[in-house]
This record gives sequence, structure tokens and C-alpha cells, in this order.
Amino acid sequence: MGGESVFLGIDVGMRFTKAVLWDDRPLTFAVEETTGNMDPVLARLKNKIGEFRYCCATGGGAELVEFADIREDDVVCLSIAVRDMVNADFVIDIGGQSITVISVDEDGNVIDFMRNDKCASGSGRFLEVMSSALGINIGEVDEVASRADKKLSITSQCAVFAESEVISYVNEGEKVENIIAAACDTVAKLAVAQANRFGIDGKYTITGGVACFKSITERIRQEIEGEYVEFPKPQIAAAIGAAIVAEEEFSHV
Repeated sequence: MGGESVFLGIDVGMRFTKAVLWDDRPLTFAVEETTGNMDPVLARLKNKIGEFRYCCATGGGAELVEFADIREDDVVCLSIAVRDMVNADFVIDIGGQSITVISVDEDGNVIDFMRNDKCASGSGRFLEVMSSALGINIGEVDEVASRADKKLSITSQCAVFAESEVISYVNEGEKVENIIAAACDTVAKLAVAQANRFGIDGKYTITGGVACFKSITERIRQEIEGEYVEFPKPQIAAAIGAAIVAEEEFSHV
């Protein structure tokens, strides 16, 4: 490929930074934890990804990508990625710090969107806090939750108060499997509540890092009407959209 017609999309999120190399399709991708010093993070991503010609950055820290040729809003990037990858009408994006629901037209334009970013409830950070309180590695959530044999509920939508509920369950001798399943239920319920307020009546997909957890996406799918289509590698959806933006902007340069 020689880097002559290859485009890079970078999504600088609150928890993780994702990079996707694109040439009419995703070629490779890499993920690094977002830190206070982004220079080494971006250097590692570039080293993993390889050569590219043009770059588009998105996400809350897009301005930190000094080598980006263009920057675009993450809602726009998600809409474009959904258009090209799964052709859905709606996106439920569950990221590290927020839940965003977007309606998209057939050309990938944003019709409307709703974002909850005032609290970590229902986000990846919420799940991380609950997992940490239970001594569970975040990558083990699905496997542990699948062994649940009792229905519990976490009533608080605040991560701080919810953690207190989790600790109370632990002190009462409840199984870790049942408690983490309850945390997954809480994340799913918050996502469903926002989706229902927005109004989803067509084909939809779920993106963001939390969409990698089947124990959450399956619960969401049970509650939302409409046709669900799975997004491949949902954590890198916005980065894919950014790479496509770069392609559309610079493919004829």
C-alpha cells in the first residue's frame, strides 16, 4: 500500500484512544489508554498502525493530535461509520463517560442526537468502578455475569452511590456473579431509557467500548423494538468514521 492512498482515523476518547488505518475498508487498528501526556500515546499508535497519508482526528481530545490534517465531531464520525459499515438508522454509542443516541439518514448525515455526559452513570467508567469494587478484571465481566443465578438490582444511577450498594451486597454475602450482572442490568437500563426518550423506530446498532460486552448489549436488545445490526469492532466506530472523513476529504488530492 505504501501509504499513498491510506487514511488514518484517530478517536481520542476520555478512557481510550483508538486509531484505524483505512483504504476503502479497515486495514488495521490499535487502542491505547488515554493519559495526561498524549505524545507517547500517539507515538505508540502511529508505530503500531504504520504509514498513512492523511489523518482525521475526532473525540474530546482531537486537538491534541497535532499531526491531524482535519478534525471532525465524533457524532458526525459515528454517523458516517454507521452509514458505510452497517447501514443503520440509529446509533446507541456507550463510551467511557457518556451515552449518545443518534439518528442518521441514508447518506450518513446526522438528523438529531441526544447525549448524556453530565454523569458517568451507564458509561464504561460506571462499569469499571463496579468491576473494581468487586475485584473483577473488566475483561471478565461477560464470563462472570453469565454465571449469575439470582436477580439483584442496583437502584442508584450515580456511580458513587451505586458503588456503596455494591459494597453492601458484598457485605451481605451476595455472589459476585449476581452483583456484576446487576451492574450490567443498570448500564443497559440507562441506555434503553435514553434510547426510548429519543425514540428508536428503525434499524439500530450499538457502538462504543461498552458495546463489546454481550451481557449488556443482549439486555438492551431485549428492551428496544426495531431491527438490531451488530457493528464490527464497536469500540473503534468513531475512529473508522474519522478515517472515512479523511478519505472523502483528501482522496482526490
